[in-house]
Amino acid sequence: MSLTPMMRQYQEIKATLEDTLLMFRLGDFYELFFEDAVVASRALDITLTGRDAGEAGRIPMCGVPYHALESYLDRLIEQGFRVAICEQVEDPKTAKGLVQREIVRVVTPGTALSNEQANRFLASFVARDDMVGLGLVDVGTGEVLFGEASCGECVEQLRRLAPIELLVAKDVDLPEPLARYVAEEQVVVTRRRPGATGYLERQYAVSQPELLGIGATSLARNACDMALAYIEETQKTQLAHLQAPRPLFEPNHMLLTQASILHLELTATARDRARKGSLLDLLDETATAAGSRLLKSWLERPLCKRMDIEARHDAVDYFYQDLILREEAREALRGVHDMARLLARFSFGSANARDLLALAQSLRAARQVVDIVRTQDMPALLVRLVDALPDLAPLYEDAFAQLVDDPPASIRDGGMFRDGVHPELDRLRSLQSSGRAWLRDLEQAERERTGIKSLKVGYNKVFGYYIEVSKANLASVPAEYERRQTLAAAERFVLPALKEREAEIVSAEERAVAFEEGLFRSFSDRVLAAGTGIQQWADAIAQIDVLVGLAHIASKRRYVRPAMDDAVGLDIEAGRHPVVEAHVGADFVPNDTLLTPEENIILLTGPNMGGKSTYMRQTAVICVIAQMGGFVPASRARIGIVDKLFTRIGASDDLGRGQSTFMVEMTELAEILRLATGRSLVLLDEIGRGTSTYDGLSIAEAVLEDLATRSDRPLTMFATHYHELIRFSEQFACVRNQSLAVEETGGDIRFLHTVILRPSDRSYGIQVARLAGLPSHVIERAQELLLARENWQVEMDHQTRETAATAPCEWIHEGEPGRGGGGSDLALFAGPYRAFAEWLAGQDVMRMTPLDAMNQLYQAIEKARELIKWDTSN
Repeated sequence: MSLTPMMRQYQEIKATLEDTLLMFRLGDFYELFFEDAVVASRALDITLTGRDAGEAGRIPMCGVPYHALESYLDRLIEQGFRVAICEQVEDPKTAKGLVQREIVRVVTPGTALSNEQANRFLASFVARDDMVGLGLVDVGTGEVLFGEASCGECVEQLRRLAPIELLVAKDVDLPEPLARYVAEEQVVVTRRRPGATGYLERQYAVSQPELLGIGATSLARNACDMALAYIEETQKTQLAHLQAPRPLFEPNHMLLTQASILHLELTATARDRARKGSLLDLLDETATAAGSRLLKSWLERPLCKRMDIEARHDAVDYFYQDLILREEAREALRGVHDMARLLARFSFGSANARDLLALAQSLRAARQVVDIVRTQDMPALLVRLVDALPDLAPLYEDAFAQLVDDPPASIRDGGMFRDGVHPELDRLRSLQSSGRAWLRDLEQAERERTGIKSLKVGYNKVFGYYIEVSKANLASVPAEYERRQTLAAAERFVLPALKEREAEIVSAEERAVAFEEGLFRSFSDRVLAAGTGIQQWADAIAQIDVLVGLAHIASKRRYVRPAMDDAVGLDIEAGRHPVVEAHVGADFVPNDTLLTPEENIILLTGPNMGGKSTYMRQTAVICVIAQMGGFVPASRARIGIVDKLFTRIGASDDLGRGQSTFMVEMTELAEILRLATGRSLVLLDEIGRGTSTYDGLSIAEAVLEDLATRSDRPLTMFATHYHELIRFSEQFACVRNQSLAVEETGGDIRFLHTVILRPSDRSYGIQVARLAGLPSHVIERAQELLLARENWQVEMDHQTRETAATAPCEWIHEGEPGRGGGGSDLALFAGPYRAFAEWLAGQDVMRMTPLDAMNQLYQAIEKARELIKWDTSN
């Protein structure tokens, strides 16, 4: 079926794309046709119209204005679409026949420019045997990361960085952990041809990847090549703003699993994954988007090297001690825009004069920030940051001198540069100005000649300059007026003199706009040439912003500088949970925390709602804040460097994986026991509560025993309702019993939220249930059942003691010489029999709990079975 020439051009370009919407530039609109139009009209909620396509008849069509493209692109990308942008690549006025068009960019979820504060990563994945290589690129900020590790470790990094799109070779099956992650987080997976090489070297102009810290044959190198090849293919260019690659698995950082980040609600709440209500939300007093991103990164990756931590503390203290300096810096920081994202727009070729002016304003404000913070007492970290910054004053001063105060949104509209910037631009504008004056004179003269007071001279891009007369005045139109266009309420005409002058005026306007575009492109080239320096400024300002913000929050909320120590242990006086304290205010009850190599386990008991979880979380959060470089919510704190922080707090199932709450708990617990070291901090809350009482108690007891008997015992806070575990403090000197105090009056209780140095004797579950609003008849019945069970337990304990005191030793063999003889032959107690008898005689039944007695009885049965086997064989 024959199509119009333009529709054939559209179809030929569309045929080169796979699973991609095509936005086709026609004048001032980007149009979509056929099925793309139907899909896009639904996704964007815009009108679906039609267009004549030759013999094919009328086809579906929809479009968006060129000046609003980015907002519509954002909406499509957020819904997971890929969009190809097809532009006119020659001037329609000089084109012979159909205007040539080409795809200039393919926008995908991982390559879309974003104005969001958070990072937006594109990830690539390469696997060999049990190892995985990762490459991650944020095209909006220019960050590039690489790493190589086990699949599980790499998935942890993906969970932390949350890439939008994942590149995978076409012939590779995703490992189960990665496939599960992709399904859970609904990551867009793009299949690629394998084998792209050389892109790293070309992007960074190096002869070998080792110069970037990446092994030449490593999986990480292959992953980075895949990502850079994809970016070059979709963006049709190398992006000049990409920063030097950084390793994902950097040394000297605390290991924080994604589970721990979530349990502690460091960057998002556990309930709804929202930023509001998290520690990040509370601590974020930054003034810039880059500072906010960096604060999140610091929270997720605390430091482990004391000198680096203390360097940050020195810088925070510098701003903390000087209120005037701090407030002046905060005010200046508010003038800094997101320079990394602005630079990306220049790299993509999508920047306009407003972006250039924003960049200039940011660089000038950044210079002011540095001038404010630079003093003779400036700490070493700030000295390192500001002394290495290049002088970019010529760039931003030229921008201020040449750009108008309020430039247009599009560089194709002209009017970006001031008069006097360039003689040729001034000449062209003079022609425009004289032409406009001539038009004003013509309009006035024609009004007087025709007597039509409402006559006006106008212009549009389709018909050029015209004279418009309302239909009520058509009778007064002179004969020499040539009709050009009919409107509902008016007619438009031209005059020979107007047509003659139009070419001169339009030519001057078009040449002026083209000249300004050239000036802007030259400025863009200067920006890109200064890209490395701009990134240095952006990084330095982001760090200063975070440090100033941490000082501000410390002053605002009475945080103190922690003393850092290479020794193992924590000593926190009057510690507070920052988020809970911000919510309850002065009602928050501070508590001390002391963990040492000798007493490395706190066994924490007490009722639900008593504050056990808050107490444990605040200890972990204080360590994280201290090691990220901030001051901490306490009256005093000494923090021994923690290398890894693990938490197992709260109950959550994973129905998508087919895992119950208990299975999730055991999976996380297994990882903790496998990875924890003597410098780690481990928080365990209610281990074993997701299964039957005896199973759960046995697991909790075994875990506690393991943590207490290791050669490299981690610092541990172990909260439990299993009061049978309290005796561990007698068996192991490293275990200290603590509990949350409760005040009981009659049948009511009041939570004091105060940690005391003794175990709790009750869980107060029924009292908590009453506070929760359970019906009174249910509460009363629960109390009856509890009393009955307690009485039964007392009776069982009494019977156990009586039986132990009076029962004869009927198990001794009779009749055989040397093996019983009615119980009189003491030769019975020779060999293994004697060992068994001595073990049995050593049991202290009076001090056993019922559970202990059951465990010992089980051991006695096993020993007896072993004796029978021995006896039979001998």
